[in-house]
Amino acid sequence: MEIRRILILTGSVYGRTPPPHFTDTRRTHSIKEEEMATERRTILVGADGSAPSDLAVAWAADEAARTGRSLRLVHVVETAMLDVPGRTTDGIVEELTESGGRILRDSEALALRRQPRLVIETEVVQDTTVPSGLRRFAGEAAAVVVGHRGRGGFTGLLLGSTGLRLTGGYPGPVIVVRERADITADEIVAGVDLAEDPAPVLDHAFATAAAREAPLRVVHVRRPAPLAVEARVDKRNATEVARERLAAVLAPWRERYPDVKVSEEVYIGHPVDALATASANAALVVVGSRERVVPLGSVSHGVLHHARGPVAVIRSYA
Repeated sequence: MEIRRILILTGSVYGRTPPPHFTDTRRTHSIKEEEMATERRTILVGADGSAPSDLAVAWAADEAARTGRSLRLVHVVETAMLDVPGRTTDGIVEELTESGGRILRDSEALALRRQPRLVIETEVVQDTTVPSGLRRFAGEAAAVVVGHRGRGGFTGLLLGSTGLRLTGGYPGPVIVVRERADITADEIVAGVDLAEDPAPVLDHAFATAAAREAPLRVVHVRRPAPLAVEARVDKRNATEVARERLAAVLAPWRERYPDVKVSEEVYIGHPVDALATASANAALVVVGSRERVVPLGSVSHGVLHHARGPVAVIRSYA
């Protein structure tokens, strides 16, 4: 199979420059993170020939062209599925490898129809599972892109059914692509938890909005207190305090990205409900996850299940 390799010198849309007010010990490694990000010049896509996989390929092709990156399409032949007592695998792996080659040729053609000047590499690999196969290449990638469902179980890659650790294999953003409810929407939506370091999510969301020249909507959802407490809470005051905190948190990014049009929203309720609703009118929803192993945190897990468009899951820097 022909593999084309060309070095492209680009900026880093997925770079992780720390904001001025987050320089504590949680971020002492941020310079190393940024240097690593600038070296990742490829967007990695897991391709299996399914309809969701084709959506992921198309999305990644557009993103690679937009950010000046190359595209790497990988098909994984899962050998663990063939390890059945009493069953011979003679010739099966070879057949699946040949089939994977055909899938990648079709995926490459799809990407080139959308972006004719795109530089593309294709790889068929044999590994025990799809996640472990993709893990081989993730360290070189600016982002890993998968369909929300697929023949290779890509949903399980993120939602926990495979029970695999992801952190070491996926150092950058992981984007799960599904068909958008509104294909004309260009807004980027970022879900921010004020109880956590917002830098990873905001770094990615602002950089993405800037690269796309798209508006950014930042959503914070305050969970209601227990009933006995909520009855005594001044909801208007609590919401106003949250708005002030959110505005203060966003100030460094607004200064760094003056051309990005930003709106801020604060709700009382459940974050998954608010972000799933917002996704209907978004080109991309960006959420964070501080979990270092699967399953993901409840919010990112829930948004992946209920979103009506692509979702970027951003791991914490710590």
